Amino acid sequence: MEFTILFYISLAILLLILLVNASRRSLSEEVFFDRVLSKEFQGFLAVFIILHQTVIVFESYHPSSLFSDNVPFVNYYFYGILAVSFFFFSSGFGLVKRWMTDNTYIKGFMRRRIFTVLVPFFICNYIYLTDALLYNIKHGLHFRFREVICSFFGVFLINNQMWFAVEIMILYLIFRIVFARVKKPSHGILIMTVAVIILVIIGLLSGHSESPIMSYWFKGEWWYNTILMFPLGMVYAYKEERLNRIFRRAFVSLLIASSILFVLLDYIHRILIRKSIYWTESEGSSHQLLDKLLGLGVETVFEVVFLILVLTIMSRVKFGNPVLKFLGKISLEMIMLNYLFCSKLFFVYTKYGLYAYLAAVVAGTVVSASIVYFIKNIVLERRNKLFDGKVN
Repeated sequence: MEFTILFYISLAILLLILLVNASRRSLSEEVFFDRVLSKEFQGFLAVFIILHQTVIVFESYHPSSLFSDNVPFVNYYFYGILAVSFFFFSSGFGLVKRWMTDNTYIKGFMRRRIFTVLVPFFICNYIYLTDALLYNIKHGLHFRFREVICSFFGVFLINNQMWFAVEIMILYLIFRIVFARVKKPSHGILIMTVAVIILVIIGLLSGHSESPIMSYWFKGEWWYNTILMFPLGMVYAYKEERLNRIFRRAFVSLLIASSILFVLLDYIHRILIRKSIYWTESEGSSHQLLDKLLGLGVETVFEVVFLILVLTIMSRVKFGNPVLKFLGKISLEMIMLNYLFCSKLFFVYTKYGLYAYLAAVVAGTVVSASIVYFIKNIVLERRNKLFDGKVN
């Protein structure tokens, strides 16, 4: 009961961060979703993901009680895919939007997009690698030579939470190759959709690593169960004007329908997770692939409904405040580093309780993400600062 109350308190705090300075949009506004707004909302979701990761850490210490009310913030476990789906959706939207409005966008794309992810990825990767090597020395363990070499180059992930950066860079690279050659956005989106489906198939067939913490690429359902939102974001950018008219004119109907569907799909999704739609190969299921496909289908619909709900709300409400701007800038660094602090600071929970633990995790993640952000800007020779109000 105590943890349930804490969940609603944390949710109220998150909503407070989101709603400060929120305002009602004018009905005459034709555009309500852009790069700045999506980045700020990603900052909000990055904090959400931190809480999602705390559940995973608690589960690692008490694996038999994942779905029990004895796990703090257990509800965040079921919504992690929704947060990540928005990241992919926004990325797909932003790429096509810029390509359609900037004829020179492809020039310098590697530095502007891929290196912006690549630099913090390797910084965080070496942080995790150093931590793992020190842990091994302390406990008399060791990696195989192949794992050390692959870890150094990021092919073997010391921490699976780094997967997002890898996959988004793969998508950026494919986008760079495809959209440097196509003339019509519809052709490029179609090719990108095929590429994403291929990545989904690879993920579905790759199974899981023997370790839930570290693995090679494409090991785990997280590699494929949100990525379909990337081409969906591209479609939205391509048909934005027409779709925005639908959101504005059918606001009440969309809000009611998406809200009801969200609750229904949330209930179904929880049942499927408890029946195991992920680790089917270790559960001895006789129809492993069908279980995973069922899970993927339901989660894809769940994510689409969530995005429709979010866009419907954004069509009438404008979000934005200094905290969201700040968090939005370091959102990528936060989601790559948060697991480190969730796991390494768990002793704070055992000694001082949940409140101290959460404060330490959030503070450690935000401060370290800010430092990595500064280092990234120095390496890339970017002049935008953390508190200058600009989103890049």
